[in-house]
Amino acid sequence: MKFDLDKAKQRVDDLDRLRIQRALSDTPESFQHIFKLIPLLLHFNHPDLPGYVSDAPTGIAHFSPTPFQQEYLAHTLTDESVKNFLKKHRTFESEAILGVYVMGSIASIAQTPQSDLDIWLCHREDLSPSARELLQQKVERIQQWAKRVHVEMNFYLMDQRRFRCFRYVEPMTAENCGSAQYMLLLDEFYRSAIRLAGKPLLWLHLLIENEADYEAEIERLTQTQQLDLNDWVDFGGLGTLSANEYFGATLWQLYKGIDYPYKSLLKILLLETYSWRYPNTYLISREFKHALLTGELNVAHQFDPYLAMLQRVTAYLTERKEYKRLGFVRCCFYIKVHENEAEVNKSNWRLDALLKLTQQWGWHCGQVELLNQRQQWKIKQAEKMHNDLIKFLMLSYRNLVNFARKHQVNVSIMPQDMSILTRKLYTAFEELPGKVTLLNPQFAVDLSERYLTFIEVRNNRQFKDGWYMINQTPDIHGFCRPRYTEYSQSLNKLVAWAYFNRLLTANTELFVASKNVELNTLRQFVTDLRLTFPIDNTSASNSDLSHPCEIRSLAVIINLTQDPTAHLTDIKSSIQSSDLFSFGANEESLVGSIDLTYRNVWNEVRTLHFEGPNAILLALKVLSNKIYRGAPLPKLVQVFCYSRYYRRALRRIVTTLINKCISIQIGASQPPKNNLLRVAGKNWQFFFEERGISLQEIHNAKLTKTSQIDTALSYKVNPTYPAVVKHHKYPREIDAFASEGFLQFFFEDNPNGSFNVYILDELNRIEIYRNCDGTKEKKIHEINRIYQASGLDENNNPYKIVQRDFNYPQFYQLLTTKDGMTIVPFHSRLALS
Repeated sequence: MKFDLDKAKQRVDDLDRLRIQRALSDTPESFQHIFKLIPLLLHFNHPDLPGYVSDAPTGIAHFSPTPFQQEYLAHTLTDESVKNFLKKHRTFESEAILGVYVMGSIASIAQTPQSDLDIWLCHREDLSPSARELLQQKVERIQQWAKRVHVEMNFYLMDQRRFRCFRYVEPMTAENCGSAQYMLLLDEFYRSAIRLAGKPLLWLHLLIENEADYEAEIERLTQTQQLDLNDWVDFGGLGTLSANEYFGATLWQLYKGIDYPYKSLLKILLLETYSWRYPNTYLISREFKHALLTGELNVAHQFDPYLAMLQRVTAYLTERKEYKRLGFVRCCFYIKVHENEAEVNKSNWRLDALLKLTQQWGWHCGQVELLNQRQQWKIKQAEKMHNDLIKFLMLSYRNLVNFARKHQVNVSIMPQDMSILTRKLYTAFEELPGKVTLLNPQFAVDLSERYLTFIEVRNNRQFKDGWYMINQTPDIHGFCRPRYTEYSQSLNKLVAWAYFNRLLTANTELFVASKNVELNTLRQFVTDLRLTFPIDNTSASNSDLSHPCEIRSLAVIINLTQDPTAHLTDIKSSIQSSDLFSFGANEESLVGSIDLTYRNVWNEVRTLHFEGPNAILLALKVLSNKIYRGAPLPKLVQVFCYSRYYRRALRRIVTTLINKCISIQIGASQPPKNNLLRVAGKNWQFFFEERGISLQEIHNAKLTKTSQIDTALSYKVNPTYPAVVKHHKYPREIDAFASEGFLQFFFEDNPNGSFNVYILDELNRIEIYRNCDGTKEKKIHEINRIYQASGLDENNNPYKIVQRDFNYPQFYQLLTTKDGMTIVPFHSRLALS
């Protein structure tokens, strides 16, 4: 065995050296500088070195500085300091760090100058919490130092025993899968890890045919003294892969695919490939290790983890005859590898390997040229990539759900992680009426257009009614072919789509073909939109996604497309505000159209359009349904009016109504006593209820000045005014979590040991089940099972669950505290399995 270990060490070390050469080749000098210094900065702790934290644990097992690192010390410290420093730190009796390993795309064909350094730092198991915190501070300072020269670095502090025994269940972040995967993370680590310093990885050096026997074999080798575990770092074997992990890991990769579509699509398909062979999955890391240790793998040609993924996915899709999906995966792979290489004048090994691949695929020069010119792509090509991505992601998602049904998956990731995952996917990919689809900036660098023309179409045989946008000057012949870029029923949504996707910029020249909207009005609207909503916005945090999709910024647009004042001939110099909604002898409402554009806390951009004599009533009613009791006031509410006459008066009264409506709905103000408003010759009574405003027409009512709602609502808003107290059949705190489009379950414990379940469906309708027996974990399992099987058996679907894309049920726990009732994501008390 000792001979085999020595031989294995030699092969792994040779591969590490080659991978380090590959990692440093064709990279900026700043990247090479930092990459070479990582072990040194972790091993030493000195005030003049980056990453210094007083009393931070340091020292890497078996570390000695390289000539490059010694030269760096000589330039950083004085000669005498270097001698004393190295003498003092020549040996460590108890090094805090057992090993340092970089993983992921580094050294692979997919590495780019912007690739992150994902580093596993394995520390001693007996490190105290305070020492671990100091070590965390140290690596964060190293990360900040590297970021100053545009090198992204992520450290993960790992405890090998905890990883083996308790699984990796840190909270989920943008860089960390949380509880979503364990073995599959280890699979990726083992196939891509490069040892930078410290002890070697035991798993890579042992050729054990049956992974289920891994722990037993380690025990045997240890007891027979063929193996000393103190010489190694061991994160364990790959013998307990579960169907649950495939589900969680694929969801997490879908989450990553929102921001990194080219890289994540390949990983999603690899997981689909793995699940297709389940339970007889042969992981790439196992295949790689077998080839390396048996000599089948020529180290000189290097094993490439990304090429291995592509080969596995290619075989899977070819066997299934899914050639369109295979073609799209190859396009994404090509773009990922070619990313940021266009500026490189000289050839490098990555581009050479990529060229050989395109020749093997049979690509023609035009196809390669199109992908090489993606920096110049405009909206048509970007939309095609976006639509193809959504289509194929959805296919993978459906295959995942079918897999879950087949293997009766009981999702092992924590419910709060599931909530974050599904909400992130929902906001990015779910297409809903009024929602502005935001294209990933990675699809194209510059989508700006020099010219944009907005065309209104009514009663046309070739085109349905609505608004069309073309990226050229007005040309009726060109439009008829048809060559429009985008369509929407409302001008508001079309302009928002063009603006938020960066087609419409400050340099874009605008044109309009409409009987209702003038060019000056369009220009003013675009200016107002740009000043209200900055395009660049901070991404929604996990905390944001844990909240309902509250409105953060709101623009109310009056008479953009329908302006009743444009036809007025009797213009009065003085008028009561209420008369604006029932004006003149014909009692015409001077609000002909109202549009709402808002950005919510999940960073979705949504629009609503109301038109006709009752537009103001409909707008208030729908807006009130989107304001949740207990929610914070929107950070920004802007009202714009584009009427020819009475512009200021209309803006003032609508602003009052909107602000009062919001204030009442969140509980900051009481409803008025007199709730009547006359609109277009009819009297309407407002009822302010828990879930919004309801309206009722009142016949034969006489309105006086003091009974009209605009007067009754004119008093000053007091943001600290106590909420309206009403009788509830359910805890009113649930209202603050009401979110359209989601199925939500709220658990409430009873003193007798039973619990209540409050269910909000996708339309925020509530159902209540009281005094439930059993455990909440079993209830969640039952709900997830029904969700996965929804549509298959109507008789076994008591909760009327309808499965939608990226919309897994959400679970919460109601807790009673000294400050009252609070709601938190549900945490299972059972061990994950």
